[in-house]
Amino acid sequence: MLYDDKDELLSEIAAGEDTLLEFKEVVFKGDQVRFASEEGRASKVIAEVLVSMANTEGGLVVFGVNKLGDVVGIDPAKRDKLEQFVVQCALDHCVPQIEPALDWVHLPGADGARRLCLKAYIPRARFYVHQTSDGRFLKRVSSHRKPIPPEQLGRMLASRQLLLPFEERPVFGAGLEVLSRDRFDRYHRDRFDRALSETGLPYERLLANLKLAVHEEDRPWRPSNVGLLLFADQPEAHLPGAYVDIAVYDHDVADGNTVDTKRITGPIPDQIEGVLTYLRMSPLVAVRSQKDGLGRLDRPAYSEHALQEAIVNALAHRDYEITGSQVIVTLFQDRIEIRNPGGLHNTLTEENLYAGCQPVRRNQILAGFLRDYGNPVTGRRYMETRGEGFLTLVRTSLELSGRRPELTNLGHAVRLTIFAALGDNRSDG
Repeated sequence: MLYDDKDELLSEIAAGEDTLLEFKEVVFKGDQVRFASEEGRASKVIAEVLVSMANTEGGLVVFGVNKLGDVVGIDPAKRDKLEQFVVQCALDHCVPQIEPALDWVHLPGADGARRLCLKAYIPRARFYVHQTSDGRFLKRVSSHRKPIPPEQLGRMLASRQLLLPFEERPVFGAGLEVLSRDRFDRYHRDRFDRALSETGLPYERLLANLKLAVHEEDRPWRPSNVGLLLFADQPEAHLPGAYVDIAVYDHDVADGNTVDTKRITGPIPDQIEGVLTYLRMSPLVAVRSQKDGLGRLDRPAYSEHALQEAIVNALAHRDYEITGSQVIVTLFQDRIEIRNPGGLHNTLTEENLYAGCQPVRRNQILAGFLRDYGNPVTGRRYMETRGEGFLTLVRTSLELSGRRPELTNLGHAVRLTIFAALGDNRSDG
């Protein structure tokens, strides 16, 4: 990393701040971090420094050095407070989050005494253009933080943010240990008829070949976002909102007064099966009743094919970049509403979906993987990728309930409503 050699670092400190180097003299007021000779809130200042460095060439912030280059140090009793402060700024005040590498070192002061300092290495952004939490895009010009001009920002967004699709980008703050090797081994056996141990290739390379892991310069292997979604036991730990919430009402308004709720977590195939199992087994899901001379007969009020298609579509096509917003399945007495984050992708509209247009997928890699998974009850694959699934959903639901499912593009989300067949009211058409 930058200035790993202590003599080189001291030489750079003596030369003063520049594009790659900034000093911060820390002054504590109680447990609150402040900076000497620096106006404004400390968190705002550090967010600006982190964002501007990441958007330029990266850099190093040395806490415990004043603007003149004198090593003044950090109170050892406050080291945890400073470390927590820097990490919190990187997580809460930088968008997207920045991942600094922190290193405590002892540097000699003017009197020769060794003083504790904190080095925070900021990597150059490869996949994003970062902004502060109040919406400012900044870059580093010598030792100064400057706004990025609109025309330059446009070029940076095009070259960085779209360098890789979201699915292929590395996961912030995660190593390959968050992926379940057993899950991946089972998948590999099913798809390629070979265990991982029989391939003769390193585990990391097998993941990378399927775009499930990413290796960046000067960084260890990390899972990609699609790798996390498919093979992590808890993808929501790194992608907030990567789960499904089920809410059941015995009245017609979603007012929070539920009769049952359930959260379905885990990798995407487990989420799909978890939701479908709930819809298949819960006594709270509507049924249609028929009576004859032999008594009452309860039958499913929804097409299982339609429900599978709806749940798979919600999880496969949602926008996972909208973090903290989950897929929500809401059950009423006469309908099921499925809402997933992100509007219809690209040029898709409600009208051309009902007309059977060629599908445009937000998450191409995830959709491809879901072709290899299937419902153990129905035997059907989760994703056929021929663009026929939505029309089949519409047809089977209409035949059963007599009402066409309603798809509504809310801009920030998509809501699909499937109506229950509460009696023998199937459409003849």
